[in-house]
Amino acid sequence: MPADARAGEPQYPFTGWNFVVITLDAAFFFAGLAFIDPLIVLPILVDKIAGSQVLVGLMSTIQRAGWIVPQLLATSFVLHHRRKKPFVMWPVVLSRIPFVVLAAAFSLPGAGDHVKALLLLLIGIYAVFFFGDGLVGVPWHDIIARTIPPKLRGRFFGSINVFGGILIIGAGQIVKRVLADPSLGFPQNYGRLFIFLCVCMGLSTFFLALMKEPTGSALNERQPFRRIVRLIPSTLRQYRPLLRVVIAQNIMGITGLALPFYALYAHKRLGVPEPYGGTFIQVGILGLMVASILWAFLNDRHGPLTVLRGVAFLGITVPIAALAVPPLVRALGAPEHMPQAYSLVFFLSSAAGSGMWMGITNYVLEIAPDDIRPLFLGLSATLSAPVVVMPLIGGVLLDLIAYEVLFAIVGVAALASAIYVSTLERPRTLEHHPGFAVTTPGVVPRPTCD
Repeated sequence: MPADARAGEPQYPFTGWNFVVITLDAAFFFAGLAFIDPLIVLPILVDKIAGSQVLVGLMSTIQRAGWIVPQLLATSFVLHHRRKKPFVMWPVVLSRIPFVVLAAAFSLPGAGDHVKALLLLLIGIYAVFFFGDGLVGVPWHDIIARTIPPKLRGRFFGSINVFGGILIIGAGQIVKRVLADPSLGFPQNYGRLFIFLCVCMGLSTFFLALMKEPTGSALNERQPFRRIVRLIPSTLRQYRPLLRVVIAQNIMGITGLALPFYALYAHKRLGVPEPYGGTFIQVGILGLMVASILWAFLNDRHGPLTVLRGVAFLGITVPIAALAVPPLVRALGAPEHMPQAYSLVFFLSSAAGSGMWMGITNYVLEIAPDDIRPLFLGLSATLSAPVVVMPLIGGVLLDLIAYEVLFAIVGVAALASAIYVSTLERPRTLEHHPGFAVTTPGVVPRPTCD
């Protein structure tokens, strides 16, 4: 231990190394997702194959469910293990390999004669990937918490967003060119995008394998999944800040009703050409990069609650822009500039989304005791499960109401979430000491002495 380190002060080994390799891992991961973007590329692809807005909502629901649902299960696997990296690598490898099959299937000559089979394959592989990614969430964030100090986490997540954003801007340009290439028919053009997806996921996996992990604290015995589920109520009663941030996540998640449909609205109602989806990706990433610098500064200077409050209020502007931009452009007599003007929706949406991840994650990491951090991560993710069905509900609602009505509903929900988030406590005012534990016997045994 360095001479100037204070006794009992948390140590964060491998900080510089992990800062770089995890940033590169996540940057290539997000660049890969741009080729199957769940808000821009995928809605248009699914609509092209099936012509169903419900299926568009289902795909976004699969993405969210895959990330959220498995995390509590992953918690029961990792709580008693001092090393978490194996629980990162195996799901990553097994869930990403099927993308090769997807790329091959969409690239085959005559694939367009079997669009139903392609749709089933797309749904299946999409589900495998995101559920595998959900299993990784808890151990991956736990390793970050043990190697990246709190005062660096804003810059860390900001770096992921900025460097990932640079790659995604390039990916967006590729999407635009591939979908506009007349020599590539459907679905081979999407097969080309999936090949790029495989390359980026391969690079992400390579850098993830380079991640270093210190030996961490762990519980003395395995916590069965059923026991963790049974004792969720007592855990939330003991840790009120965790309960409140879970509630905030769910209220903020109502805005997911419209997320997959902003691009579809532009394409089907405003006449924005399909290849312009690549530009929407680029503009969205520009918003992500610009906002990430601000969120990183606010997180490291003022804490994650400030980030969450900013995100909540910014979220109100997304449906407002979706509603206001089209009539404003028409009123100005410049319909030819509709695609460029409507890009503002994706700039604002991505800016808010980047801060949401950073704010929620860092808030939970700061309130979580070290030895049960995976439990906090798992609970915060799994208990936000209601947001999973929001895109699906949005798709069902669009069979009954107009896009504009849906966007108005989302605006009201965004205002409600901003009001609630403004009432949250700052996580740095909470006590972090060994006695701050779940008191139900046999759940999460922890030392009670200093």
